[in-house]
Amino acid sequence: MTRRAALFKKMALTQKLHLTKQLRALGLVRDELSKNRAMKAQLEELLEADKATDHARSGMSLYSASWFNTQVRDQLLSISHRCEHLATEMVTLKKDIASAEHKRSRQEDKATELVAEARKLAQDRADIQLAELRRR
Repeated sequence: MTRRAALFKKMALTQKLHLTKQLRALGLVRDELSKNRAMKAQLEELLEADKATDHARSGMSLYSASWFNTQVRDQLLSISHRCEHLATEMVTLKKDIASAEHKRSRQEDKATELVAEARKLAQDRADIQLAELRRR
């Protein structure tokens, strides 16, 4: 194996290592996004349940219901923004993974091409030497 082929192999291995790290990060982001979506669904259910129980109440219970509604809406807004951010981060990670995979495959192809070229060159040299020995 030539130095250039070994270099491309090593570059492909480092790309593969980087790729596995990105895949692990993508899994974490995907898990976090699913947890946030589940939490968002629960908060929306709380808001719907609060709307369903709308009967006459005292002033203090109306105040506490309003406070609770405000808190749930704030949490819902926060989680919605977090979900959007995680979704964009997931798209970015997928693009990075695709480009890293493409780059890794190109490096491996180049390394195998260089190895084949070196073998062919060595075989050609051996054939030339053999032909010279036969001439003598």
